[in-house]
Amino acid sequence: MLTVDYEWHILPDRIILDEELPIDRLGWKGGDYFKLVNVNGTAMLIKQDPLVKFIKEGESAGATNGISKTSS
Repeated sequence: MLTVDYEWHILPDRIILDEELPIDRLGWKGGDYFKLVNVNGTAMLIKQDPLVKFIKEGESAGATNGISKTSS
């Protein structure tokens, strides 16, 4: 999809999408998880499986609770 005439606000901690961008047509919803990757000099946001977000949240919760991945 080529986007023309959309206004984006790019800040160090977020990207604010144009309110007219049809995110529902893209299948995006609140809470979606994207990973920033660089492919041949082109930055891309790649949508991740919801399971990835669940696992990452579990890893960070474990770190704050003193749980180690290597614990037996």
